[in-house]
Amino acid sequence: MRIVARYSFSRDDSCHKMGLRHPAYILMEHLQRLAPGEAVEAATDDADWALTIETIAKAAGFKVEKRAEGPVAVLLIQKIL
Repeated sequence: MRIVARYSFSRDDSCHKMGLRHPAYILMEHLQRLAPGEAVEAATDDADWALTIETIAKAAGFKVEKRAEGPVAVLLIQKIL
């Protein structure tokens, strides 16, 4: 597996406060371009965002590994064969 991109999303930079796109949309656009064996790492301090990203990625057929680093959830999202 090769990590091709790393993203970090903070609730302080939320889509509501700053007019940014939801992290799930940003990640799904990148995930669609992954080749088998490639992965994207996403870190967020927002539990709702982490759950949403995990649920959407799994439903789209990606392998998701989730770990906690203090208050930050780190998701490794991999395209499988």
